[in-house]
Parts: sequence; C-alpha cells; structure tokens
Amino acid sequence: MKHYTLFFLLSLPLAFINGQVFTEITGTPFEDVASSSIAFADIDGDNDMDVLIAGAPSFATFPSPISKLYTNDGDGVFSEVENTPFEGVFAPSVAFSDIDGDADMDILITGAISPFTPPISKLYTNDGDGVFSEVENTPFEGVASSSIAFTDIDGDADLDVLITGNSISKLYTNDGNGIFTELTNTPFEGVSSSSIAFADIDGDFDMDVLITGDTAFSWTAPSMPVSKLYTNDGNGLFTEVAATPFDGVHNSSIAFADIDGDNDLDVLITGDTSDLMQPISKLYKNDGSGIFTEVIDHPFIAVSTSSIAFADVDGDNDMDVLITGKTIDQTQNISTLYTNDGNGTFTEVNDMPFAAVSSSSIAFADVDGDADLDILITGDVSTMQAISKLYKNDIINSDYEQVTETNDVYLFPNPANHELIISNMIAIETLRIYDSSGQVVKQLSVDSKKMTVDVTNLPSGNYILELKGDNNSVTKQFVK
Repeated sequence: MKHYTLFFLLSLPLAFINGQVFTEITGTPFEDVASSSIAFADIDGDNDMDVLIAGAPSFATFPSPISKLYTNDGDGVFSEVENTPFEGVFAPSVAFSDIDGDADMDILITGAISPFTPPISKLYTNDGDGVFSEVENTPFEGVASSSIAFTDIDGDADLDVLITGNSISKLYTNDGNGIFTELTNTPFEGVSSSSIAFADIDGDFDMDVLITGDTAFSWTAPSMPVSKLYTNDGNGLFTEVAATPFDGVHNSSIAFADIDGDNDLDVLITGDTSDLMQPISKLYKNDGSGIFTEVIDHPFIAVSTSSIAFADVDGDNDMDVLITGKTIDQTQNISTLYTNDGNGTFTEVNDMPFAAVSSSSIAFADVDGDADLDILITGDVSTMQAISKLYKNDIINSDYEQVTETNDVYLFPNPANHELIISNMIAIETLRIYDSSGQVVKQLSVDSKKMTVDVTNLPSGNYILELKGDNNSVTKQFVK
C-alpha cells in the first residue's frame, strides 16, 4: 500500500494519486440481472454491508426473476443466503428500513413475478440476525416498474413509505411499530416507469418529494411523462409546486445532492421525455428556497432506462456522480463517472473499468471496511446479456483518515447504533447526513459545540456527515 505525507494528500486530488481508481472484483456469487434493483444494508448486525439483488437475467430469454440476499464477511467477500422468503421479481424496487424500531433492517420488495400474474409489494421483517419473515395483510398495492422510498414525512420519528408504479403514487404512514395506513387525498400524480426522491428542498427541515414517471392512460387523456415536485408542511401534508423547470420523464432516475457547497440540495434528472427515445440528463441548482434553475453547461450524456448515484468517490468532500443508461440512438450503453470540483463543475473520468449498462441499478457502499465507497452495478450490457459486477475503490485508503482527523471534529461511537455524538463543532450552523446514494436523510440546525444525533431510524449503511457554517465546512464518514 502506498503512503504519502499529509501535505501531499492535501495538495493533490486523491482521484489522480492512485492512478486506476476502481478495480473489478471477480468471482463474486452475484447472479447477473437487468431490470433490477439493489440495496445495501447490515442485515445481521455485524457492522458490514450485505446486499439484496432483485431482477431478471435477461428479458430476451424470459427467465425466472430473482430476489437474492448475500451476506458480507467484512472484507467484501459475499455468500448467498439460502431459503429466504423473498419472491423473485423483475421491474422491481427494493428498500431497506427499520420499520418497527427494533434497530434492525427490514425490507420492502415490489415487482412482477411473471408477465401473467399481478405484481407484488411485500414487506419482510428482520429478527436481527438476518432471518426475514413476510408481514401479512399489509395495505400496500402491488406494483412493478416502480419506485419506493422510506422517510419520516410527519416528524414522529418513524419511517413512512411512498410507493409508485402501475399508475399509482400512494403514501403510507407508520405507527412506529411497522403498521402502515394509507394516507388518502394526497396530491400526488399516479405514475408508472417511475423514480422518486425525498429531500428538504426549502430548508424547513422536513422531507419534500420529487416524482417522475408516466401518468395513467385514459380514453380522454393519453399517458405522458411528468416530473412533479411537492413540498411538505412538516406534518405530512404535501402541496404541488407550480411552474418548476423540470422536463417530464419516464424510464428515469433522479437524485438530490448539494453539488456546489451552498448548503442546499440540487437535483439531477435523467430519463425519456417521450415515447420516441428523447432522453435527457439535466442538472438543476437550488437557490436555497426550493427554486431551481437549469445548469446549461455540464458534461452529462443524455440517457434513459438509467440509474444515477451521487457519492464522494475521491475523498475531497464533494458529491461526484455515476450515470448509467442508454444513449439517444439506442445503440450505446454508458457507465460514466464524473468528478466534482466542489463548485458544481463536473469532469468525466476516463478509463474506468465499469461495464456499460442500461435497465440498470447502481449502489455505493463500503463493502470491505477501508473507509471508501465501492460500487455494485447491475443491468443489461446487451439485449441477451445482463451483469452484476462489484468494483473496489482504490482511492481512499488508510491515509484518508489522516486527512479527516485534521478538522478536529470528533464522532463517537463509529459505527453508531442509536446515537451519534458529535463534538468540537466550532462555528457550525447546519448538519446534514447523506446516505451512500447522495440523498439527504437527516438535516438539523446546530447551536452548540457538541450535540447528540438520533440515528436509530436510519438504515444500516455508510453515511457522510456534512457540517457547515458561514466560513467553514467539515465532512466526515460514519457507519450505522
């Protein structure tokens, strides 16, 4: 392993120190899938990242879909868990969450079992050791070509869930014990081929939501792609934001992140703007009050059937982004990494080893415990070939800890199960916690040098803690 002086680390971007950034890990047990969804979580309480992979090997061969769980030994070596109760699905969405407050990761799985049977939305609780049991009689409507997301919409410290797909967008509130009730009379447009993302877009410390997808078809109104933004009043009551600049998209992927270090959440939107393969990749900056303006000059390639994920891949405390999908002429797939200069200016990183995919799913996680973010990519490399490939990040090694310790902010314990203590915060005003996809999962105002943050309801995983004031910014990584 190479070692450098601290001065050298701070003076040269880490992305270019170690040459080849990512290396493919061969010999993994993962089944190749497309039309897929993947999610990392610590399912068995051993402080490493396990993974669930759902999807189908290839639509061209009409195969049996899967939903397979793989446990991690802590060094990034995975083993399939046999005899899980999960239904195999294609066109899926999967999400881990602690739905019942017992400090382990439960899971919701949606998708189609076959073209000839109704789609499902099934919830499974975890006993703490990674053994799952299906929850009967949930109110969730079965969906495919869907998107699902957990968040606390009403400030009661439990995780509610929004489910889209099959021309619905339904919100379900949690009573804290994992009992869900549909919240009726929401303003959400029902969509298919959808993507959703929660974020606090206006700085009022509640979760707003962006929904994309195809509207329902009727004899009086054909389906059309939409991108609709809804703000939350803090009690879970949402209002549509009129006249946003967003293009309507389906077969889409969306993600929020603070790309320019100004303490608000910007958004990247990819997908098709019509049924005639007119894809986009558009970036919009937030003015801090939830007013978005399109960024015209960026390097992102327009894609559909896409997946995008923000993460700090090079250890310079800003959000980089990986984009996969199919380009406008439908002849080329991409998996392209773009690094951020900290001001929201992105540059394509050449010579990455990533397989180019569409109908894809991507997820960052530290699979080997070396404090950097590795990546799993699934999807179609061609109409007859799907992949599931894991890539190890070689940028951030043990030297990364030398850099983060210079800022004098301390986290304890790390990993954290219930409470994260943050001390020695000087002139800090805002605290944000990002998950491994770049989504903000918690935001708080700061009025002291030390505070305790409740992370009980966060899914197990790798997180980035961002602390900001008028004249300083500190970023730390921690594990839940």
